[in-house]
Amino acid sequence: MRYGIISDIHGNVNALKNALNLLRDVDQIVFLGDVPNHRNGKGFQETLEILHRENVKAVRGNCDAYVLSQYRSGEIDESLWNFYASWPIEDRKDNEILWVHGGPRDPLGERIVDEERAWKNFHAQDFRICFHGHQHTVTCFEYEQGDVRSISLQEGVAFYLHDHCRYIVGVGSVGDPRDSSRGSLVLYNQSTSEIVVKRLPID
Repeated sequence: MRYGIISDIHGNVNALKNALNLLRDVDQIVFLGDVPNHRNGKGFQETLEILHRENVKAVRGNCDAYVLSQYRSGEIDESLWNFYASWPIEDRKDNEILWVHGGPRDPLGERIVDEERAWKNFHAQDFRICFHGHQHTVTCFEYEQGDVRSISLQEGVAFYLHDHCRYIVGVGSVGDPRDSSRGSLVLYNQSTSEIVVKRLPID
């Protein structure tokens, strides 16, 4: 199974379209939450329309949870609202992959910024690899026999997961990156245990 993993669109429709152009060959696109624009409502409905049309698998982000708690379904198309409201806080693929916005310990608000926080999150749930967003930066932590280390993922360079290790991977942000002027996404080939970071321009 080949996954294309994106997060934190925040109303940037052009960036989302650019990302999808890089993901035409994957088997499943996964979105790790946060549709709304931080500053205004631009791009909200169009983003949902695209995600729905592309049959994207999604989990809820902290901004999504806020919108769903404050607004009524009548403000956008009912089918889109139902699609949006159906997103879980976290999702799994068997016992191997955990999809979440924040992290295993706090699905909406966690920020896994160092080895200490990564260690706590590795012990919060059982998984082989967790993909998350929320921080708007690309990160990777590897857990081996109780020890955690940070891995630097380079754009376009394949990183292969070790069978005896566990991983927490931050996929960055498509629409509002904080580690580059270019948005990011992650490709994960489950068959080969290969991860590749891709970057795209922000329009």
